[in-house]
Amino acid sequence: MGAGESASLIDAALLAVLAAAYLWFIRSGARGTAAPDRIARYRRWMTYAPAAFGGSALLVLLVAGDIAALATLPAEFVPLVDDARRIAGLGDNVAHIQIAVLAAVLGSALIGVALAAWRKRSGRGALTPHAMAALVPRDRTEIGWAGSLAIIAAIVEELYFRLALPLIVARLSGSALAAIVIATLMFARAHRGYGWPGMAFGVFSGATLALLYLVTGQLWFAMLAHALLNLNVLVLRPMLLPVSSSDASRS
Repeated sequence: MGAGESASLIDAALLAVLAAAYLWFIRSGARGTAAPDRIARYRRWMTYAPAAFGGSALLVLLVAGDIAALATLPAEFVPLVDDARRIAGLGDNVAHIQIAVLAAVLGSALIGVALAAWRKRSGRGALTPHAMAALVPRDRTEIGWAGSLAIIAAIVEELYFRLALPLIVARLSGSALAAIVIATLMFARAHRGYGWPGMAFGVFSGATLALLYLVTGQLWFAMLAHALLNLNVLVLRPMLLPVSSSDASRS
């Protein structure tokens, strides 16, 4: 057996590990939202997500000898960088890109809060899917749990869906673009519990975060942007627009 065949077998085994972790999360995630009380829900999610995504991703990177990819864009993704920057239309100055992204995230958060406030004043229902409402804090005592969940989920999901999974798929398939598309669709599928709107947003946000990772070459910044998006839904809006008792009874 040649070195190339041996490497392919190792990559196939690593992909199997990632797939098994993904399937375990899909099945265990449903139990997480069905926990008997809200704090238990947070605790379960904060156990399942790091174990399934963070644990498997780090294990795969270590075994594959790619732990340096945590700080450096893998060579497999480099051919996509120029196209990604053309699509983003933000040039090649990473600092300018980061400022633009942070401004966009802040702007979208403010618009989202304003829209939610208008719907609340006009007596309209919340836009939050029922399953997501199960994780949105109802009072300030749950804000800390929700904030921790938002940050942890962002870190481990970026490790898995933006780095480990597409990297191994790219090696096996020879196509980094196909690998990123597959990872984005799997990212959306992992949010199926939030209904079709959640999956649609998963496709959009997953593609955006992948694009952001490629144009900056910095996984930590994709994690930051992801965390800010999560915090907007799970912390900012609940703090500014507390859930009423009638809303709480529906979730």
